[in-house]
Amino acid sequence: MFNTSNVGKKIARLRKEKNMTQMELADRLSVSYQAVSNWERGNSMPDISKLPELVELLGCSIDSLLSEKKESVLVEHVIKGDAAQFVKEERVSVETLAAAAPVLKPSQTESLMDTVIRDNEELLNTKDLLSIAPFVSEDFLEHWVKKIDVVNNINDLVKLAPYLEEDLLVCLAEKITEEVNISQIVGLAPHLSEETLDKLVIKTVKAGNGKMKDIVGLAPYLSEETLDKVVMSALDNGTIEECTGLYPFLEENTLHKLADKLIKKYGFNAIKGLAPFL
Repeated sequence: MFNTSNVGKKIARLRKEKNMTQMELADRLSVSYQAVSNWERGNSMPDISKLPELVELLGCSIDSLLSEKKESVLVEHVIKGDAAQFVKEERVSVETLAAAAPVLKPSQTESLMDTVIRDNEELLNTKDLLSIAPFVSEDFLEHWVKKIDVVNNINDLVKLAPYLEEDLLVCLAEKITEEVNISQIVGLAPHLSEETLDKLVIKTVKAGNGKMKDIVGLAPYLSEETLDKVVMSALDNGTIEECTGLYPFLEENTLHKLADKLIKKYGFNAIKGLAPFL
């Protein structure tokens, strides 16, 4: 991966050596002043279409500006238009391509990724998919996730979740054969619908995977009906003390029903934690 901070410092140093202001450099490159400012602060990288002109204005080479040998050589071949051939001949890895991706257009990254994968499908893993995920389209990523079928555990799925549609997430989650506990589902919560999360949580609770207190982190994403089932199940199983964090999320009917059951089973002292919400 290119070190954006170092690249930015080089751009700033070389610009000053050429006695140019940020505005002058921006005008000559036909970009905004903010773009140059962001480059120099390391907040972003110059677009690949601007690199040839930028290095010419700064009086340096692409290789010396970007500093990363493998990645910068790949970028140079993309600019020349023979990157696909270079990737094949040099057996460029997904790692190198992902490192160069911040300055490539998504379509360029996708085209080169196709070339890399075709000859190495059996070697592709979730780490590879994650490395290129921020730089390719959702459709492209989902195509390879479906085709290669390498997502086989919940931790991998959580990492890929921000880049995938919910339908595919649900499909992948259903295919995972390992035991999934409640705490692992928390990472998926922002990316799944209430209905899907309800099903996952009820299934996990019934299987006895994880502790009831872990559901607290999921409470804002769950339906009131599911929360009702969870606390009533905890009461029946003797683990209601793990559910006190859920009380603020329970609807009024559930709170009163729970209070009645607690009083009948344990006496009035049992509803001290519940009382503020009644």
